[in-house]
Amino acid sequence: MEELEHIKLNFSEGSLLGLNICLAFIMFSVALNLDWKSLRYTVSNPKGVIAGLLSQLVILPLITLLLIYLIKPTPSIAMGMILLAACPGGNVSNFFSMIARGNIALSVTLTTISSLTSAFTTPLIFVLLSKFIGREGAAEFNLPFGQTLLTIVLIIVIPALLGMFVAKKRPLFAARMNKTFQRISMLILVAFIVMALQANFSHFLNHIGYIFWIVLVHNLLAFTMGLITARGFKLPLQDRITVSLETGIQNTALGLVIVFNFFDGNGPMSFILAWWGVWHLLAGFGIGAFYRRFTTNLKAQS
Repeated sequence: MEELEHIKLNFSEGSLLGLNICLAFIMFSVALNLDWKSLRYTVSNPKGVIAGLLSQLVILPLITLLLIYLIKPTPSIAMGMILLAACPGGNVSNFFSMIARGNIALSVTLTTISSLTSAFTTPLIFVLLSKFIGREGAAEFNLPFGQTLLTIVLIIVIPALLGMFVAKKRPLFAARMNKTFQRISMLILVAFIVMALQANFSHFLNHIGYIFWIVLVHNLLAFTMGLITARGFKLPLQDRITVSLETGIQNTALGLVIVFNFFDGNGPMSFILAWWGVWHLLAGFGIGAFYRRFTTNLKAQS
């Protein structure tokens, strides 16, 4: 696996700027579906929100660290796993909660809070956990806290707040353009990822088996620990489903932006994040369908 450690995905300054703008546009389009009313859910249902944030911001990073100690991946793969666990929840978790018949209000609330607080939580979690990983023979993985916070504020927090503002002031426009904007932004993002992987696609294919199993186990643990955490809080089934999905669906686009901006396009980190971005969609559909059938059977029996 020594060859994997030396792979770099090089982006020009213009491409990096385009990727940052792309993610900002994605967050704006996602926020068109969010509103401040969803945050009121924290007042009437604080236990579900606390369980979701605990699972995503504490349990997942700790489980990630344990998994790294057990499987002993290469340093760059380990750092990619840590960065992944530090990212906020992905916006598609709301869609999967709908498919699974989970608690949509809780899902939207958790997505909103994790996105708005990610400027602080993402660099903090990464910096704290990376101290536990040995770096012998590996490149330095220093993440400048202040610069990272500023970057996330510019490409996540501000676009999200702007989208929420537009949704409140122009609800008809937001409802009409929401799906169109999301489709356009996702297509742009896929194009950037394809461009990044194109020159190194042979390396990705050579190591996909190694990356596949790491992502599979990591993602399965995320979904499972979300469910266990919610059950520990004695939440109703709908809330358990949502917390599970929120823990297993991560904003891998933000992770890729961080890799290209601060880690010189580190190949293994990029591969972990890119493949998780593909895999959690497949897993989300599968798990969502399973939960939907499970809840349907329960209703039929009652």
